[in-house]
Amino acid sequence: MSDLLIISHDVVGQRMAGPGIRMWELARTLARQIPVTLIAPRPIDLPLAPGITYGHYTWGDKTSLTPYLNGATTVLANGFVASVHPELLTFHGRLIVDLYDPIVFENLELFRQRPIAEREAQTQRDITLLRGLLLRGDHFLCATERQRDLYIGGLLALGRLSPAMVDSDPLLRDLIDVVPFGVSDDPPQASGQPALRGVLDDLNADHQIILWSSGLWDWLDPLTVVRAMPDVLPVVPKARLVFLAGRHPGQVPEMTTLQQTRQLATDLGLLGNGIHFYNEWIPYARRADFLLEAAIMVSLHQEHLETRYAAVRSRILDHFWVGRPSIVSAGDAAAELIREHQAGEVVPIGDSQAVAAALIRLLTDQQYCAHQSAQATALGQRLRWSQVVAPLWRMVSSPIRKTECSTTEKRQSTMDNLQTILQERNALIHELEKYWQVAPDSSQPGSMLGRVKQWLQRRITGSLHADLCRIADQQRAFNAALINLVYRLSSAFDEQARRTEEQLHTLRYETTLYQQHVANHLASLTQQLAEMKPLLEVVRQEQITLNTELQKARDTLPPLHQHIIDLETRILDLDEVLSQVAQRLSDLSLSLSK
Repeated sequence: MSDLLIISHDVVGQRMAGPGIRMWELARTLARQIPVTLIAPRPIDLPLAPGITYGHYTWGDKTSLTPYLNGATTVLANGFVASVHPELLTFHGRLIVDLYDPIVFENLELFRQRPIAEREAQTQRDITLLRGLLLRGDHFLCATERQRDLYIGGLLALGRLSPAMVDSDPLLRDLIDVVPFGVSDDPPQASGQPALRGVLDDLNADHQIILWSSGLWDWLDPLTVVRAMPDVLPVVPKARLVFLAGRHPGQVPEMTTLQQTRQLATDLGLLGNGIHFYNEWIPYARRADFLLEAAIMVSLHQEHLETRYAAVRSRILDHFWVGRPSIVSAGDAAAELIREHQAGEVVPIGDSQAVAAALIRLLTDQQYCAHQSAQATALGQRLRWSQVVAPLWRMVSSPIRKTECSTTEKRQSTMDNLQTILQERNALIHELEKYWQVAPDSSQPGSMLGRVKQWLQRRITGSLHADLCRIADQQRAFNAALINLVYRLSSAFDEQARRTEEQLHTLRYETTLYQQHVANHLASLTQQLAEMKPLLEVVRQEQITLNTELQKARDTLPPLHQHIIDLETRILDLDEVLSQVAQRLSDLSLSLSK
């Protein structure tokens, strides 16, 4: 296994999308300089490439990824890997995080039709992931200067920047730099196999193909170009719009845009007669067959954060590769690039009339189209993978930058200090070993004069010599005990240091898992709270109604009470009247009996 490990979160193989293509091309380019191990969630079914070792891991299974991490000194990974593999954030070597895909903004669009509680939970998970990546990474890649500004803001907010870092790297290019999506170094060559013409109905050699080469993702805007076709076809009857509409080869949720686009083409009466869908995902090695058959490329988007901060998409780079002009929506990095280099037309977002006008001009003005095609080809030459990868190669080949805020460097600094302490300790033990045997000089002099001198000394000192020898024996015993104590303390210290490092490693991993668990729990609580909000609102309305009825009841009590009093008074009056009647009847009865 090589020292450089590249981890893709998406499929790398004969059929792959942008994330897999990026990791494959980066691996191919870097492998010209150093050995590379490239791994993906599925086995890589590509021909063997010089300098690259293939591998695969199981998405979400720690045991499948850890052996690769243990064998690497430098890891380049798409940041999304850490969403299910938090062990990436505890990797002990140099970690280069690829942030070219702004997943937070992408998921805002991907989950737009989901319940708000689910969207909020997903956004919170994405933000937690981004925060962890920005805190852990030693170097970062992004795809545009606009993205770089965004991430530098995040690094600043998290305390990753310091005066010392800016002093040594004023623009922070060593920490985070732009490695855009590139263009293949190999020139496009058609294989001779049929691609679109003669394969799709109503599509032959005479037709001018307008190709939508990207996926039909929910954050893009294919509906606008569909609405433009009724204005294009009367002017350019041979124009045909083709969507490459195959299902994503990886684990990507089903998008609603594909069905909406197909339905709109049907409603306009153009499905199969002006607008076509190619329903298979094109093999990467065959993409030139499809691209070269097109006259014009089109890629439109809606107005939101995903497109503002998106990379120049992989399929648009393919437009430059084959030298075809592009029609794109304004507002993203691709539009700026195409406008600056005159490699196509930039149209207002959602403006079908502007799209139709741009299509008609490129399809009918051959000189204008040829100029933009030449500009697209020249732009592709400047964006080859072998050129755009330079900042990454600088990161891989240079020593790890020392920073105050890098967790890797903090850990390494601690280990360096520990090694210094251990070296000093071992030197002191060596000194103790050297001098622990304290004893008076008992050597025998060789000359007659020396022996006489020794005899006189003993005669003078008498018993003092014996006392000195006894003291020396005691000191020697003390020193021996001290040395043994130091040995035991040193062994205990080494064992404790080893256990502490193991515990710290476990703690870092458990902390990462705990943070992920807390984020998931908070997301669940947020969702439950959101589900309870409608119920709480119903309860509040019921409470308001009940209070209103209660107040009405209270308002009726005084009149009711007075009415009861009046009734009681009338009853008393009635009783008195009845008593009077009874008395009169009694008197009448007595008078009659007389």
